[in-house]
Amino acid sequence: GGFGKGGDRGFGGPSLAPPPASNVPTQMSINGVATWTYGQSSAGPPVKGGKDGGGKGLPSGGGFGGGKGAAGGFGGGAFGGGNFGKVGGGVDTGAHSNVFVGNLAEGITKEALEQAFSAHGEVKSVSVMNKGGRTFGFVKMATVAAASAAIGGQNNNALGWLVKLANNDASSSGKGGFGKGDGKGFGFGGKGKDPYTKVDHTNVFVGNLPEGTTQDSVSALFAPHGKIKSCLVSKKGEETYGLVEFSTVAEAKAAITAMDGHAGWSVKMANNDARSGGWDASLPHSNVFVGGLTEGIDKDMLEKVFSEHGSVLSCVLHDKPADGAEAPEDGGEGFKRYGFVKFGTVAAAARAIDALDGQNGWTVKPANNDTGGKGYGKGYIWVPDGSGYDDWGGKGAGWVWQPNDRPKGGEAERPEPAPSDNLYVKDLPPGISEEEVHATFSKVGSVVECRVLRWDNASGCAALVRMASPELAARARAQFSGTIHDTCLQPLQVGLQQKAGESVPDHLYIKGLHCTSTPDQLRTLFGRYGTVAWCRILPLPFEPRTGNVPDVAALVQMSTPAEAQIAIEGLNGRTSAELGQPMTVRFAESKQGGPEQTDAKPNNNIYVKGWPVGFPDFLLQSIFQQYGSVLRLRLLDNPDPEQPTCAALVQMSRVEEAAVAVRQLHGRTMAVSVPPIHVRYAGKDQGNSDNLYVSSLPRTITESSLRQTFLKYGEIKRLRLLQQPGSHETRALVQLGSPQAAAQALRELDGSTPNFKGPTLFVAYAAKREGGDRRP
Repeated sequence: GGFGKGGDRGFGGPSLAPPPASNVPTQMSINGVATWTYGQSSAGPPVKGGKDGGGKGLPSGGGFGGGKGAAGGFGGGAFGGGNFGKVGGGVDTGAHSNVFVGNLAEGITKEALEQAFSAHGEVKSVSVMNKGGRTFGFVKMATVAAASAAIGGQNNNALGWLVKLANNDASSSGKGGFGKGDGKGFGFGGKGKDPYTKVDHTNVFVGNLPEGTTQDSVSALFAPHGKIKSCLVSKKGEETYGLVEFSTVAEAKAAITAMDGHAGWSVKMANNDARSGGWDASLPHSNVFVGGLTEGIDKDMLEKVFSEHGSVLSCVLHDKPADGAEAPEDGGEGFKRYGFVKFGTVAAAARAIDALDGQNGWTVKPANNDTGGKGYGKGYIWVPDGSGYDDWGGKGAGWVWQPNDRPKGGEAERPEPAPSDNLYVKDLPPGISEEEVHATFSKVGSVVECRVLRWDNASGCAALVRMASPELAARARAQFSGTIHDTCLQPLQVGLQQKAGESVPDHLYIKGLHCTSTPDQLRTLFGRYGTVAWCRILPLPFEPRTGNVPDVAALVQMSTPAEAQIAIEGLNGRTSAELGQPMTVRFAESKQGGPEQTDAKPNNNIYVKGWPVGFPDFLLQSIFQQYGSVLRLRLLDNPDPEQPTCAALVQMSRVEEAAVAVRQLHGRTMAVSVPPIHVRYAGKDQGNSDNLYVSSLPRTITESSLRQTFLKYGEIKRLRLLQQPGSHETRALVQLGSPQAAAQALRELDGSTPNFKGPTLFVAYAAKREGGDRRP
């Protein structure tokens, strides 16, 4: 864990030298436009890190997280005992010709990707995938030289693609991935397989079929080789082809071996594991719950059984005591064993459920959430038929919000840490942005740092918020804990329910409810207007996605039509502050002896947090030079490449100078000049359109700030930030209301500075290690 094991453990080590005074530019901006570039430092121009954003850590040795750039990961202690695991442990450092392509537009085809890359050499294979709402692909070039040419020609093109060498060659197994996690946190658990590599599945492609071939004839020919789950014959252009899905991987492979070349057919594994009609309509995700396991079942046995139906990404087991049972160490044996199996595809999960549910006394069904873990907590859960949920009732599968339901002895009963300037905010609504959390707590005072913590697309969020002082933190805690966040508050639409074109006089149909609203809240709200006979929040037919959280609807039956009319008059078009998940605000736990420890004794070494990634060290040095002589300054790479800020160590010449700097800069938002942005038309041909591609944006810029930059040009149909982990800058796609508006924005904004709020800094004395040196 921590910041690494390098030979230089802070300012006490031998390898750190102060940047020469001559390297600090005397003029860093002209007319408010910065003359520096993102990633520049006092040592020279921007330098790219090692493969996949890490290089080999600091020059002094170990690097962050105890390893070599990306291969090191978070280290053993990150986020509570290694839940992230060893990310990237199987990165192939040898040269190969497999190229990763990120930031692809939804719906892009393999043919379009192949056409773009064929300009750089022979393309051997192309695959396009979608994970968590992100579309990406892999292009296997014929030679290493062709791959290098493709990366140089396509990376950061007008479409905003991220093109780089893939972690593994197409034939490599890649043992890295999400890591070993224990299944209790962010990791999937299991063996750490890379979910981006090609997975085993049971879907077989049959090409070169003669025109007029039927599904029945193909199914009859393949039936001798195994149990067929589905069969489809389709046509694309002049080509007729088929897809045959088997029950197990072994059956699919046997069919390929026997049938490839039959009657001139081309029989091979299909590119995707899916059947006609779409699995998403019948199953929510690829994480499977397995109950009723016996004591002798271990992870390897479970994975072996389930891998017959598709590629298993992870497998975790848990034991919990049965009701009234004693623990094994007390002589009890009444423990229930259950597990979670995460498949590479939804189709594989569906096959496993179909084949294994009820076998050996097992209960096999979709897990509540698409992650490994304990299977409880707040978030959306899949309800197969509405049974077991009295408040929802009714029939029909769908997603319903499950309020926080942690077991006893959990976080709710844990003693709250001592007051500090750092707050932990939980039970925030899914999809909330850091900007929205920042805006809420800024009502109390200056927010130094804010970070939203997400677990999956269907769960609530948490956040870490650092205020400028412990007093402000205490005030924010008292003001916001137990309240519902503003993003949940929205006007309701209340009217009579319609059935067969006629109104039901005592039944109300409500729209505009936030997704975290509960039946109890609904019953309380409408109970002010009469007696509520029953109420039901309608399940969603699809899983909500972060950034696109839908409203939900509800049905309420009042005891009389008159009460229903009173409720309509009292609530229709109005916003209620009682609907949604109340947030909980607590003081956060502080790392004892950490560099950010605020009670460290005054000294001339300063620890700084909140400096934007890509901003040069000499710019930060110029800020501290206002308060005295800066002997040394060092930026600390953030071990999480997705985070837009980093930390720094600053050594002043005297303790008195450091005291003034801490007092003047802590919690202060710095006004800094940034480099000009570059605006051009999006698209390969960059022809006139309403779509613009914007580059050279700060990593910490928000969507709201960029909207303010383009707001004067009229309607903004779409705006999307393209944030690449490890990059020094952010890019964006902006679609305006018309080509004329886009042309005007391009003329006026290209080469200008964006609407940008500077960084808010956390500044404190650096704490000493027990051994006497400064903690980095």
